[in-house]
Amino acid sequence: MAVLSLLVAYLYLQRAYVEANYEFPPGKLLVIVGLAVVTLALRGMTNQVLFARLGANAPLRDWFAIVSVSALSSYLPASAGLVTKANYLKRVYSVPYRDFAVEQVALLLLGVATHGAVGLATLALWRPAAAGWIAAGFAAMSAAGCLVLLPHRAAQTARGRWLPLDEGTLDRLRGCTSGVIVLQIGVLLATASCLKLGFSMGPAEVSFAACMVFSAGSVLTRLVWITPGGLGVGEFLVGGLAVLAGYELRDAVIASFALRLAEIGVGVALGGVFSSRLAQRLAASPEKASIPRSSGR
Repeated sequence: MAVLSLLVAYLYLQRAYVEANYEFPPGKLLVIVGLAVVTLALRGMTNQVLFARLGANAPLRDWFAIVSVSALSSYLPASAGLVTKANYLKRVYSVPYRDFAVEQVALLLLGVATHGAVGLATLALWRPAAAGWIAAGFAAMSAAGCLVLLPHRAAQTARGRWLPLDEGTLDRLRGCTSGVIVLQIGVLLATASCLKLGFSMGPAEVSFAACMVFSAGSVLTRLVWITPGGLGVGEFLVGGLAVLAGYELRDAVIASFALRLAEIGVGVALGGVFSSRLAQRLAASPEKASIPRSSGR
């Protein structure tokens, strides 16, 4: 709660600055909301690609509903989004909790690695202040992908020691990593576009390349669960990167918070609509024993 309270207090202290320097055209706000919907669709496609490898062949409309409800539930305590998603997939599509956990870890590592690699590539074209420190962070993020992508003994040893994952499940997921990487880049671009629009409503002149870097770093919010949905963590993470790049903290926090409001609004609207539908589907699908999975051979 301390981070969330700090965010609320910080935004309250900036209210005079916002009133004097910011305009919020409805057209730009609608585009940000539209991009938030696109981001949900891309996440739904990512889940569809990964879970199809585990035997859960749900249509895209179902995955869009699942990620919408999960996005809404993520703002509840105790990782409610993950719990809701895992329970639904177990009951309706017979995805074992073990396979679900492996998929979530693999998706997290691939997402972090993809964002880190794109961040490094962007820094090769745009050299802000403290570029070396930012590049070091992106390099570490990129290395996380080795724990998923590399099948040889060294990677298996590292996974077994620090990240015990079922190798059979991981082998099946590894076959679709290229598609997941492409979709993660789409999520990054959508987030960067939202940040660019958020900055454009204020006095700061921030390039799209800078927004790409901020978007790439913001994925680390997924690793910090000290607030529901990473609320406050994401805003100050983007703000910290902005300060390192030579921009003002307050403009970055305000731009990031505008995106956050759009995400919450979309989550409430779509999650509220789809939650009753998924609840009906869940009630009609009594829990079944996990279906034995083939090794994929």
